[in-house]
Amino acid sequence: MELKKALAGKIGIAALVVLLLFPLIYLFYKTKDLPENAIPVEAAAVQSPATDLASLEKAAAEKPTFDNLVNLSMAYINNKMPGKSIEHLNRAIELNPASAIAYNNLGVAYTMMQQYQNGVDACTKALQLDSTFQLAKNNLKWASDEKNKVLSAIKAQEQVPQHKRDVAFWSEYGLNYFKIAEYDKSIEAWNKIFELDVKNAGALNSIGTAFMMKKQVDDAIALYKKALELEPGNQLAKNNLVWALSEKEKGQK
Repeated sequence: MELKKALAGKIGIAALVVLLLFPLIYLFYKTKDLPENAIPVEAAAVQSPATDLASLEKAAAEKPTFDNLVNLSMAYINNKMPGKSIEHLNRAIELNPASAIAYNNLGVAYTMMQQYQNGVDACTKALQLDSTFQLAKNNLKWASDEKNKVLSAIKAQEQVPQHKRDVAFWSEYGLNYFKIAEYDKSIEAWNKIFELDVKNAGALNSIGTAFMMKKQVDDAIALYKKALELEPGNQLAKNNLVWALSEKEKGQK
């Protein structure tokens, strides 16, 4: 992979991003005490005690059932760690591909992480599985509204004259495309920064994350390592390198 020079900006997209507070989250919480055909209990996103999170992590590790995985994923979301919930929700979906609950919660996690297109896709899948699922309808509207805001922002950015397109512009422009899963366009925008700044680990990290979303793990690993050569203390790059190496190991099994 050829990079134009280097990237810049304070983009710093982490593998497990913790975002700003959100106005309202709709989740379904399916407990082991409910029969399979019961209507799950609606739960607002509230802070859970750390001890509860620890016990849920232990339960999921010792017995990774559908219920335990979904319950743990919701605890992560409630504790504003949506990135950590995604792996567990995907494992729950592997166990029960027909679960509208898991897809709805996946949509919530992605939307919290500002990955709006992925949020739209997950909530849409939930409604394909259960067209009467009101929470999924609410969350689909939430994700769609956020996506439309990003599209409006991109439209405005496209009107910015070329001579005013500085590092901050290209950083934000690329990030907006990342939010709507247009990863090639985000990479193209961030590559423009090479012409303006030769050495920037944060931007290299961001392009690496876009490559991770495209399942180009080796390319991402190379970028994270390059970022750490430039800034050995860059914690985001360290975290993402661990993530990428873990995904590569899984793929080799």
